Amino acid sequence: MDRAKPENKLIRNVSSVSARGSFLERRLSFLSTSRSAAESEDHVRGPLGLNLLYGPSEPIVEFIFVHGLRGGSRKTWSASDDPSHFWPKEWLPTEPRFRHVRIHSYGYNADWGEKKGNVLNLHDFGTALLGDIKNSPHIRSSPSNPIVFIGHSMGGLVIKKCKDLASRFHSVYFLATPHRGADSAQLLNKVLKASMAFSAKDYVNDLIPNSAAIQAINDDFRHIFQDLQLWSFYETVKTNLGVSQALIVEKDSAVLGLSEERVQLLNADHRHVCKFNDASDSNYITLRNAFASTIDQIEKEWYTSTKDEFEDTMKTLARYLGQKDMPDNDLVNLLDRQMEGTCEWFTNDTDYETWRSGIEQIPKLFWLSGKPATGKSTIAAHVVRQLYDSNLECSYFFFKHADRTKSSVATMLRSVAYQMALTNPQVRTAILSMHESGTIIDADDERTLWRSLFVSRIFRTDFHQPYFWIIDALDECTDFGCFLPMLAKIDKKIPLRVLVTSRPSSVIQTLLSQEKVCAVGKEVTVESSYEDIRIVLEANTRFLPIDDPTACQALIASILDKSNGCFMWACLVLKELETTHSEQQIQEVLDSVPSEMDSLYTRILDNMALVPRNQKLAQTILRWTVCAVRPLSVEELKEAIRLDLEEIIPRLERTVKSVCGHLIHVDRHSRVQLVHETVRAFLIKDDLDSDFAIDRVKEHSRLAKVCLQYLCSDELKSSRYRRRGSATRTAKRSVFADYATVYFSEHIVRSSSSNDSQVIALNSFFDTNVLTWIEIVAQGGNMYFLTQTAKNLKAYMERRAKYRSPLGQQVHSVGSWVNDLIHIVTTFGKCLLLSPSSIQFLIPPLCPRSSIIYSQYREYPRCLEIFGQPELEWDDRLSCIAFTECKALAIACRDSRFAVGLSTGRVVLYHTSTCQEAGELVHGKEAARYLEFGSTNALLASAGRQTVVLWDIGARTQLWATATPHRLLALDFNEDDTVLMASTITNYTTFWIVKDGEELEKLFMFDVDEHAPSGYQRPPTHAQLCGELNLLAVGYRQRPINIWDLEDRAFVGQFHKSAPDLYPGPLLVAMAFNPNPDMNLVASSYADGDLVTFDPWNQKQRAVTEANAQILAASLDGTTLATGDGSGTIQIFDFETLRLLYRSTAYDCDIRAIAFASNNVRFFDIRGDHCNVWEPSAIVRQTEDGDGSSEYCSEGVIPEVETVQSKSWDDNRLISTMVTISNNCFVCGRENGSVVVYDARSGQQSQELYRHATKTAIMLLAWNDHESVLASTDRSSRFQVRKVTQNPSGAWVVEQPLFDQSMEEVIRQVLFNANGKLLLISTLLSDHVWDLDGRRRAHRSADGRRSWRWVDSNSITQKLLHIVDGKIQCFDWQSLDECSLPDSFRTSLVDDNYPSIRSLEVASQTPDICAYFREPPGSQSQPRLRLWSLTLRQHPQNWNVDGSASFDVIASEVKAIIGFYKMLLLFLDQNGWICSLNADNKSTKKAYTRHFFVPYSWHCNGELIFAISARGSVALARKDGIVVFHRGLDFEEHIAIIDNEGGRVSQTESYWRSPVLENRVDSPQPTHHWSR
Repeated sequence: MDRAKPENKLIRNVSSVSARGSFLERRLSFLSTSRSAAESEDHVRGPLGLNLLYGPSEPIVEFIFVHGLRGGSRKTWSASDDPSHFWPKEWLPTEPRFRHVRIHSYGYNADWGEKKGNVLNLHDFGTALLGDIKNSPHIRSSPSNPIVFIGHSMGGLVIKKCKDLASRFHSVYFLATPHRGADSAQLLNKVLKASMAFSAKDYVNDLIPNSAAIQAINDDFRHIFQDLQLWSFYETVKTNLGVSQALIVEKDSAVLGLSEERVQLLNADHRHVCKFNDASDSNYITLRNAFASTIDQIEKEWYTSTKDEFEDTMKTLARYLGQKDMPDNDLVNLLDRQMEGTCEWFTNDTDYETWRSGIEQIPKLFWLSGKPATGKSTIAAHVVRQLYDSNLECSYFFFKHADRTKSSVATMLRSVAYQMALTNPQVRTAILSMHESGTIIDADDERTLWRSLFVSRIFRTDFHQPYFWIIDALDECTDFGCFLPMLAKIDKKIPLRVLVTSRPSSVIQTLLSQEKVCAVGKEVTVESSYEDIRIVLEANTRFLPIDDPTACQALIASILDKSNGCFMWACLVLKELETTHSEQQIQEVLDSVPSEMDSLYTRILDNMALVPRNQKLAQTILRWTVCAVRPLSVEELKEAIRLDLEEIIPRLERTVKSVCGHLIHVDRHSRVQLVHETVRAFLIKDDLDSDFAIDRVKEHSRLAKVCLQYLCSDELKSSRYRRRGSATRTAKRSVFADYATVYFSEHIVRSSSSNDSQVIALNSFFDTNVLTWIEIVAQGGNMYFLTQTAKNLKAYMERRAKYRSPLGQQVHSVGSWVNDLIHIVTTFGKCLLLSPSSIQFLIPPLCPRSSIIYSQYREYPRCLEIFGQPELEWDDRLSCIAFTECKALAIACRDSRFAVGLSTGRVVLYHTSTCQEAGELVHGKEAARYLEFGSTNALLASAGRQTVVLWDIGARTQLWATATPHRLLALDFNEDDTVLMASTITNYTTFWIVKDGEELEKLFMFDVDEHAPSGYQRPPTHAQLCGELNLLAVGYRQRPINIWDLEDRAFVGQFHKSAPDLYPGPLLVAMAFNPNPDMNLVASSYADGDLVTFDPWNQKQRAVTEANAQILAASLDGTTLATGDGSGTIQIFDFETLRLLYRSTAYDCDIRAIAFASNNVRFFDIRGDHCNVWEPSAIVRQTEDGDGSSEYCSEGVIPEVETVQSKSWDDNRLISTMVTISNNCFVCGRENGSVVVYDARSGQQSQELYRHATKTAIMLLAWNDHESVLASTDRSSRFQVRKVTQNPSGAWVVEQPLFDQSMEEVIRQVLFNANGKLLLISTLLSDHVWDLDGRRRAHRSADGRRSWRWVDSNSITQKLLHIVDGKIQCFDWQSLDECSLPDSFRTSLVDDNYPSIRSLEVASQTPDICAYFREPPGSQSQPRLRLWSLTLRQHPQNWNVDGSASFDVIASEVKAIIGFYKMLLLFLDQNGWICSLNADNKSTKKAYTRHFFVPYSWHCNGELIFAISARGSVALARKDGIVVFHRGLDFEEHIAIIDNEGGRVSQTESYWRSPVLENRVDSPQPTHHWSR
């Protein structure tokens, strides 16, 4: 049965429009009526201590108000008991200059009228104020914020006592402060002493002129005032004392008399210098303006110091969130067109003001509806401006259905998040941390964005005041149905208020009701629109040829009457009236103009047709304006017209207005747009009989033709075609380039696929400029457009498949490029974003040999060359992580982390994007069988058969653990991570509080049909929890699936795969919820092979297919369902339809679990002792959301299922180690014990040299050119030394072993000395030196060392250097006796806290040594990178360190040290680039060089094995072969090293170095690329 949803009652328009007035006046009126009639005296006086009155999101200055004698933290600053008169709290926060001011009020007991005694004095008050400021969590959280004090009367003296905070003082405002005392205090003191009702007060005595307290305060203040801005205001009106009047504080006492002091009078008595009746009070204005001048100065200093960092941060966030256009463009356009005085009827409305005030009982959603063209967008813009002017935080979005960049909820959410980050530093930090941690967000999946950005981060920040979202034209959003359910789930404690506008919509009304969303509802009525239309008409009729005021009012009345409240109709008529020249012509227009919008548009088109010479141009302008994916700028449209009509229109902005009859306008950002969306709807009507009607399929074909014409032009030709001496790499591109490159495929997919010329043009584009196009797209920083283009072209080509076209080769070529584009993004996307121009020279050679990009561009001159064992086909399996001596049992993924649970009880963490190990947790002695992340990757729950453990991933700490005596079936968090849930075989689901692990409750579940009074229940076989839906599914052996509602703790229903009465039913194998609440689906697989989806609420079957699935997993967006079976086959289905999208048959191994990454494309499976990482192109095409072609064309076909066979490798032939030998060859050791030679040029195996024991892996190799000897060690700690030479025919001759020995411990290092006569064998516990005769010459014990490496210092010193646990030692080769070190070397590295040394390399042609230190993954210590140069001083014993350098700033970027080539130290960085440091220039440390890119799947896991040939070719061991990169070092891109506190590295310049000419041609492009 369907789940019942109670009907929602909207709060309708219940009040009339209030009178106009300023917001502040209305706010004061509202507050005055809301105050309780009976407030206590203490409440009126105000609380004691430091009280926060206003806290903006980004405070940069603290204002602290301190009252005076017998005042109060509220009373002193209020003209009455009315809360609206408390001006520091109610008025100042609404002032424009106070947007970043945090306001406090301080209260202390200075009521001399109290009868009880009081021993406090000024010193006590000052000390208390100082303590409260230091302890304030708000002020303490912003230690750099300057403090501005405002003190009234004695409060100024209390402020002066806070001299310990002088360094934070910026300004002090003294309001009638008695710096030299007050005569009235002396009189008051006498009265108190003589009175029987009151007691004397020390603080009153302190105010007596020339008192000791006054003198001490003034003496102390003289030492700190020099750097302060001092403002002294004095009273000018005598205070009524009952029997007399007098100035309480004379001017000479109220003024300090200091040189920099600013003195100003206030027209008020002593009490009223700080009390005002309203904001128009001249004294208030005087103070406010003075405050504003101080704020301006502070803001200027703050902005100067933070501008660069802030702008860099926001640029980073803009790229991360995909914000290309600033969000204020639409807002500014609307506000520019708004006439002053319009829309105020809405913001003056009581319903709106009540909603805005934030009263708890009022719904958080305000829905403003209205008919088309009634000014809803302008009202929304007006609300934004009003909120901003009131210093309230606000984000906004204006949906536009025809603009693809502004038509989805995902786009809106990213824009809103960006705007919130602009104004709120906590939000800014939260999103920036996502970026820095490598969290990948799916920019087009609104549910992932909502969860990862808002629920998990933004809504968990502290909001100091209400936050507003203004969302316009919700009905123009393509998927608005998913937005309202999001709002329904927002925690009530979050002070978010949302205003949406739309046309009247029964769909929205139904959604509000279904989701139980209460809303304040209001409609833009005809009457409310009349006033705004009148204002516009009155402002513009003066431009009409009419002088008589009466006739003018009659004209306005006539237009109002015919407008029927339609704002757009009135504006269009007004524009037409502006072309008239007499009252008679005005009347003719009014008589002929129709009152309906469609009729008016028809009339305008008819008038346009009366000018034949402009008709073609008008059609073109309308074509591009209506069909463009986004609005074109004037310059873009000018270029589009030139390509389309071959005409140049010099003054297009003026032309648009004259030829298109006011249907099109140019906004202030020079974008050409329709005056209203109703124009578009009118022009695309199927029954429109006009020469200007838009046939979208036809017009999209024409736009696609123009875009392809540009893309095939010489302007986009690669630099490969340009002459070597060309001054620029490419000509300056047209302004049309951005639009054509990004959106050409959108027009193709919307056009007819029967057009042969379009396929020819596409093929021509792929044959010529495709690489430059990819480069341009990558320069834009968003690879989405490449995948979207591939998706569009695939859909287009699949539709075309039903035509028998003679263009077979062209069709095949385009199809191949579609496939390659998807794989280019998944394989090289990160590389392209880092270096877009790498597509020209570096990426094509890295692509599989069967790909069209490789075959088409492999012969390009001076490209990177790759030999050996490159890819033959695209591989969807990116990586395979192996675990030794254990099995992988569980996997979970969230955001930037995934975790694998092992049978040993370990939980290993990895980075989602790089698959690099990020740390390890120890669940316990039992196997980690269940893993579940919270809504972010900050929390991880692990469970075995007996224990559940909760972890803080960031701190790598266990939060709590609890015993579970019964076996678990399911584990999950609730939606907001406050509760952890686990279901067991005992029919109970337990709920724990995440904060402390306390058990909250247990839910008893049962098989409903088997329920018995005795309480006996059969144990469940399967359970599945879904925190997003608050549902639990439970399966029993051969019984239907039971669904439980976790929110209501209630039974929902049962799903029967077969007939309800048929028992026993098929055996359940696995279940998976669809996490998308809009889909309401559960998938279940059965032993008979069926895969079924059903609705959990009504238990109706939706789809069924055969899958033979044992494992099920859903993507986070709910679009795809992955299945795995016992033979290692993975299948990907569309979750909703169960249409098969992809199948991969890997190898015969049972798949235990599958988990999707947050981008919904990458997924992981575990089987045996492996974890596989997949990213199939089929999923990329499936998840990239777009409009599709169905909107325009009905033609279509069902795409074929992509089936791939994943590669398998012979583990016994895997290469385990590699070393370079003479004659440009590489020697490799294999897992099977063989030692083989590879040719450095071809990368092919040329000969097997010899073998150790069968299947005993070769672990280490060492080669010495001088003696042509090769040493090899195997896993059994056996080592051999053989002489290896090459005969004249090129064959390698291997002699019998010079010696063959075994060690008792595992051999960790093997090393020859420079002349090859001696060999070092190093184990964990000892070191040994052997000669080539097989004699052990020396040995030493090495107990207790943790991390070490030996290096031969070459012929420079004839010594062994030993870096061990952060220290450097020197030993004699012959005896292993320790020698002395030069002081410069000894002090260059002595640190017990150094990380483990991972690599130690010595250059063969220069006296350079490199040491790289890094702890295993998960350690908190920072990696280190050091370079030294050794020099000889006349004798081998007299040597020194001639220059050393620390490159710690880039050490974290290093993934592996490769070795030295000449003076270059080569390393692989974390992004997969082969880079180098020039050891010859280490003293400058200005830059390192990036050379070429290694595909991620080639270096993603395991030990990285590299070697460098004598000619600079780099070899990488890959599985059972090697890959050799030739000419890679010829490509150079310099990356600046900025060794500052932040340790940043930044890109500076790039160029291509010819190996023949050795000259450099700098690139003039603003982006960095490879050029020649």
